[in-house]
Amino acid sequence: MANDANTETDRDDDTGGEHGWTRRLARHRTGLALLSFAESTVVPIPLETIVVPLMVGHHRRSITIATAIWLGCLVGASLFYFVGLWLADPVVIPALEWLGLKDNFDQMTSDLDSGSLFWTVFLVSFSPAPMQLATLGTGVVGGNFLTFFAAIALSRGLRYFGLAVLARLFGPKIAELGVPTGKLVIGLVVVLLVGWGIMQFI
Repeated sequence: MANDANTETDRDDDTGGEHGWTRRLARHRTGLALLSFAESTVVPIPLETIVVPLMVGHHRRSITIATAIWLGCLVGASLFYFVGLWLADPVVIPALEWLGLKDNFDQMTSDLDSGSLFWTVFLVSFSPAPMQLATLGTGVVGGNFLTFFAAIALSRGLRYFGLAVLARLFGPKIAELGVPTGKLVIGLVVVLLVGWGIMQFI
């Protein structure tokens, strides 16, 4: 009976069983955490382009997915804080100048210096904008690490677990449409990437 229950769960999570790669990814907590770590450090594309369709297609595991990417984000953000704190002159500033982001970074550090560190980091982290400038900038200005960590943890927690709750609510309805999860994931990734690309030029 246990095997039958497991089979039923897998069938619910991956309609038709045609795209086992999505089920494997949804269950691979370390892989999801590494994806989130990359997104919070060196990859500028929002992680939601992958995890939103993954959560919708595997709504039973949406909380697990959210937990894995939340933890990966916290590690990545903390790393970049200390990179900014310890390696500003030899690494961070030259890299930003080479990428043409120095002016944006100067504006971010000005905001962090003059305003509320918590709310500046919270708003950047909660928005779809890449948060690397905020994580590096907080380290460069020597902002309080615990305040910084709390802002990242709360903002990304609300963002990721909020998506997970929505997936739990609407995932079963979408599953009733009978679209194989693999195709659903690929289709939503394309839509989200196109939307994200358009936003970069507005």
